[in-house]
Amino acid sequence: MICFADWGMRRELAQIWETCFQEPSRPAKYFLNNCFRPWECLVYLTTKGIASALYMLPIQITTDGKPVQAHYIYAAATLPAYRGRGYMAALLAAAALVGVKRGDQYSSVLPATPDLYRLYEKSDYTSFFKVSHYTVLQETMRKLAGSASPSKNIFDFKELNLLRNKTLLSRAGNVLWSDEAFAFAQGMGRVYGDRMICARTGKEAAYAFCRRMEDGSCLILELMASGKTMRNLAACILHEMPAQKYILRLPAFSPLGQKGSVTDFGMIKPIGGTTVRQIGADTDMPYLGLPLD
Repeated sequence: MICFADWGMRRELAQIWETCFQEPSRPAKYFLNNCFRPWECLVYLTTKGIASALYMLPIQITTDGKPVQAHYIYAAATLPAYRGRGYMAALLAAAALVGVKRGDQYSSVLPATPDLYRLYEKSDYTSFFKVSHYTVLQETMRKLAGSASPSKNIFDFKELNLLRNKTLLSRAGNVLWSDEAFAFAQGMGRVYGDRMICARTGKEAAYAFCRRMEDGSCLILELMASGKTMRNLAACILHEMPAQKYILRLPAFSPLGQKGSVTDFGMIKPIGGTTVRQIGADTDMPYLGLPLD
């Protein structure tokens, strides 16, 4: 049976998260304590309990006209004992119906592996979003920083998310998140050891979500900066996350992103009678972004 979750299911949902993603308890607990809403979670119930679950996080997708309502499938998981029975396919179909009822026009997802891309294709998702990985050595990062010096600034999530939205609104197909979701992404990143580094140039803000990798390099999960603000942000990154190598995960259409290697980074499914074409003509390399993968 497929139904919405309820508040009393959080312990069982945490166990599914930990089992399927092979993670300690902290990430699941952080999500369920800070972002969980029963009406955004669908579960497949068996006589023995929850076999499969997914979360439908609200997003908007930019179009040639105005942003339209959509959802992002997050932390979709089926316990190993129940895999291969079609439970997740049934949940995804149910999520589309729920999405249509609440006014969503698209469903998006970021599969973790190539095999999962093929799995989601069976549920009518198609590869759509792109990302660029641009690798630079410390010397190049220093050139980006130029003569700028690191500085301490105070920001709120609303200001930083406004910067993100302004950057992405001008092109069709990009995903926009609420201020609340932006704040959650920063907090969830902290659980995994990530750092959000911010800088200001005049009145303009810039930020980067950074993660220290096992080899000592720095993976920048998302970076939003203009040509004017990049120097100060690069200086802050060098100061707060020193590394010999930086891997920047960027919108493929951005100036730095155009220098990197472009790969698939997410899928989309039109629901409620819409089509991908309705998003707009300018959908070259649309960006999902925000470190919620």
